[in-house]
Amino acid sequence: MSTMPPKQTKTPNESVQEMGKEVTKEAIRKSVWNYLEDNDLVQFPRPVHHRIPNFVGAATAAEKLTELDAFKRAQTVKINPDKPQENARFLTMEAEKTLLVPTPRLRHGLFNKLLPPQGCGKEILRYCSTSQGLKEYSVPIGLEAKVKVDLVVIGSVAVSKEGYRIGKGEGFADLEYAMMCAMGAVSPDTIIVTTVHDTQVVDIPESLMEEHDILVDYIITETQVIRCDRTKPKPNGIIWSQLTPEKVRQVPILKFLREREKEAGRDVTLKDGREEDDIPEREDRRHMDSDYGRPRYRGRGGRFRRYRGSRRGGGPYRERRETEEDREEYMQNGEEAGDEKPRQRFRRNRRYRRRRGGSRRHDDGDNNEESHDDEHEQEHEEGESEGEGRRGPPRRRNMRRRRPRRREESDNTGDDEEHDDYRPRRRRGPRTRAPIPTLFVGSIQRSVRVSELKGEIRGKDVNPIRVIWNGAKGYSLLQFQEMQEMEAALDALQNLEIRGRKLRVEKSNRLKQGEDSDIIQDGVGDEKSED
Repeated sequence: MSTMPPKQTKTPNESVQEMGKEVTKEAIRKSVWNYLEDNDLVQFPRPVHHRIPNFVGAATAAEKLTELDAFKRAQTVKINPDKPQENARFLTMEAEKTLLVPTPRLRHGLFNKLLPPQGCGKEILRYCSTSQGLKEYSVPIGLEAKVKVDLVVIGSVAVSKEGYRIGKGEGFADLEYAMMCAMGAVSPDTIIVTTVHDTQVVDIPESLMEEHDILVDYIITETQVIRCDRTKPKPNGIIWSQLTPEKVRQVPILKFLREREKEAGRDVTLKDGREEDDIPEREDRRHMDSDYGRPRYRGRGGRFRRYRGSRRGGGPYRERRETEEDREEYMQNGEEAGDEKPRQRFRRNRRYRRRRGGSRRHDDGDNNEESHDDEHEQEHEEGESEGEGRRGPPRRRNMRRRRPRRREESDNTGDDEEHDDYRPRRRRGPRTRAPIPTLFVGSIQRSVRVSELKGEIRGKDVNPIRVIWNGAKGYSLLQFQEMQEMEAALDALQNLEIRGRKLRVEKSNRLKQGEDSDIIQDGVGDEKSED
C-alpha cells in the first residue's frame, strides 16, 4: 500500500534555488501548486493544480489594485475570468469603468463586455463578477470594433520582481495579449498588473522566458505592491512562426487576423511551414477537444450521429457521395456526372425470401393457389416497365412480417410433408462479456466537483481511462484498461480524502460477483475431482 507523499514545507522560491540550472517552467508550477495546496493557502476551487490559484487574500489584493494611479486613470479595464480576480471585476464595475473579459478559451471572439443592469446594487454587481454572471450579463464585441484597453489585469502561477510571468501552461494569456496588440487594443505603454500570493513571487531565470511570454509591470499581493524592474520589451504582436495549424483552427479569431496581416504583406508562416489543410480532421478534432493534453472520452452520442433522422436509421434516406459506378451509370444513360454533391439514396424495400422447402400459399376457394412472392415479383416488374429510367423510391407495401404457420395449425392435412423440415428459430441469449476493471469510489460529499476528484487521483499517479461521475448520489466509478492497473490504483487510493473526509474505494459490485462465481465454480470442480 502506497503512503501519502510528504507535504512541501519549503517555499517555492527556496525550491527554485535548489533546482539551480535544471529548473523548468513546469517544475516551478508544481512547486507553487504543491506548496499552496499542502499549506492551505488557497480557496475554492481545489485542488489548485492546473489552475490559476485562488489564493487566500485575493480580495485584499484586489482592493490594493484600486489604489494604483493606473487604475484610477483607466476607463477600460480588461480582467481575466478566473476566480481569484472576481473581486477585482466587482470593484471595476463598482467604479463605473468599462469591464472587458476574454471569451472562454478564445473560441467565440476575443472580448465580452459586461453590461450590468442600470442602477443595480452591489449584490447584482457581485453576481455579475462571478463566472455565471459573466455568461448572463456580457455581450461579445465584434472584431471590427475599435477597442482601447487602458489597464490589463491577469492571474499568474508564478511571477518574479523582474516582471517574468508563468501561467498554468496553456498559453492563452500570452495569446490574448498578442491578439490585442494585433488589433491595436493595447500598446507597449499599457500597464499590466497581476495579483498573486506572497509565496508566488519567485526568482524566475531569464533563460526560461520566450519571445511570446507576457511581462507584467506591477505585482500586487495581500501585503504589498511591487513595481517590477523590467528590462525586456513586451511582445508587440502575434508570432506566427510559433503557432501550430491546430491552434489556428482551434481559435477562430486567429484565422481572421492571419488573413488580415497576410493582406498587409507580413510573414504569417506557421510553425514547421504547415498549413491548416495539412491537418487530418480527426487529428484536429482530438486537439480541439483536449484539456491539458488529455483527450476527452466521448459517449455513444458522438458515434451514432452521422445520419440524423426521426428513426435510428436516419430517416427514409441517407446522403452519400457519388462513386465511380454512379458516374458510369450516368454516362450510359446520357446524363452528366454529378459534381460531388451529396444526393439522396433511397432505401430499397426489403422483400423477405420464402423459406427453403416450404412456400407460403393462399387458397382462393377454388384450389387456385398462387405464390405470394410471385405476385410481388410481377408487380415489381410492372412498375419498372411503366417508368423506365425513373429514379425514386419504390411504392410502399405492407411490410408486416407474417409468422409461419406451425404444423399443428395447418388446415392442409394432405400436405404434411411440406412442413417436415420446419425448424423454429432459436433465440440467441445475451452476450457474455468480461467486466471492465472498475473501482467504486463512495462517501463523496454532494458539494464536491468531479474536477476535485480528478485532481486528487492524478496526484496519486492514478490515470483511469474513464471517470463516471454521480456526485448527486455520492459515488463515482473509475474504469481502467487492464486488471493490473486497477489493482495498483486500488492500493494507491486506499487513503484518498477530499475536504477532510476519507472516501471508500473498492472494487465494483460486478467484479465482486464475477470473483464469487469463479470461486463457486472452482469449489464445484474440487468436489468432482474428490469424487
